[in-house]
Parts: sequence; C-alpha cells; structure tokens
Amino acid sequence: MNTTNTQVDNGELQETLREANRLWRRAGVRGPDRKMMLSELEAEIDGALRDGHDPSAVLGDDGSRTLRQWADERGLCGRALRLELVVPAVVLGVAAGLAVILVAVFAGFAGRPTVDLGPFVLPMYASSGALAYLCALLFVWVTLRRDPRASSTLRWLSVLLPAGAVLSIGAGMAIAWWRNFNPTPTVLAVVVGVVIVVLGTTAGIARHSAVAGTRPETI
Repeated sequence: MNTTNTQVDNGELQETLREANRLWRRAGVRGPDRKMMLSELEAEIDGALRDGHDPSAVLGDDGSRTLRQWADERGLCGRALRLELVVPAVVLGVAAGLAVILVAVFAGFAGRPTVDLGPFVLPMYASSGALAYLCALLFVWVTLRRDPRASSTLRWLSVLLPAGAVLSIGAGMAIAWWRNFNPTPTVLAVVVGVVIVVLGTTAGIARHSAVAGTRPETI
C-alpha cells in the first residue's frame, strides 16, 4: 500500500514539474533559472506530499497562475532568447511567403521552363515580398504567443526585417554574379545558405534587442 502511494506521489510530482517546466519555457525563463526554480518547487511539493498533502497545497487552486507569478515576481520571465524558435519561425515564414518565387528560382537553376509573366513580374515580386514579411511576423507571433517579450520582438522584427531582406537579396545576387549566374547546385546551396544566415542574424538581433528591453524608436 505504501509502495503504491509512493508511486502515485512520484507520478504527481513529476507531472507537476513537467508542467512547470513547459510553462516557464513558454514564459521565456532561461534554462539555468528554470532548473533552479524546479529544484525549489520539487523540494516544496515533496515536503507537502510527505505531510500527506497534494501539490495544490503548494500551488493553490490555479497552479499555472501560481507558477507564472513565481517567475514574474523574480523578474525571470522574458529573459530567454529562444533563438531555436525565433530563427526558424522567421526563415520558414519568409519561405512560405516567397513560395511562388522560390519555385521559379529553383526551376531556373534546374534548367526547367518557367512561365513568362511579362508585365506582371514586378507586381508578383512585390506582393510576394509583402506576403513573406507578413508571414514571418505571423509565424513569430504564433511561436511566441505566450512569451512576455513577443510584442517587443515583433516590433523589432517589423523594423529590422526589411533591412535584413535587402541585405540577404543583395548578398545572394552578389554571389550569383560572382559565379557568372552559373545555375549549379553548389551556387544555389551557397546562395540559400547566405540568405538563411542573414535572415537568421536579423531575427537574432531583433530578439536580443527585445529581451534587452530597448525600443525600435531609439534606432
């Protein structure tokens, strides 16, 4: 009987710790800070369980709210860069918005025939660029929807992303020109890699600026 109760208590404890870790990660709490708080939470809940109480004796009726308040009171929310989420969100958002253009570019590099849009080329490029911009912001917003620095990150991205796009396009065109626009897989891979690096760097700068608490208006 005691063994069964111990297993149940351990299961409750581990589930509570997993939920706390997920919540604090979404709240932008850094890894070392999460580890410290999880150790403290484990000690608190373990003590309550030993005294015959359940985790609600420590967390109250609304555990998620209590856990968030603990991190807020210590000023730990919104301090994690979370670049592993922000950078892919920006790159994938841009790729989604530029899907039509990318298909045409890859077809050109592969030597396959493409549709001649004539006078509609420039409008298509402009609309695709605008869509890529909006998709990047949307993807980041969805990814960081519970992060306290999400709004600030979006503001910074809205300012820096156009510059990053211009730099990435310029760098890609420079490499293609340097290789005489030779449509080889190597050239294509290098161009794509450079574009991803520039966009990723732009996303990283935006997120770092947001976490640091600076405002785009100071540029």
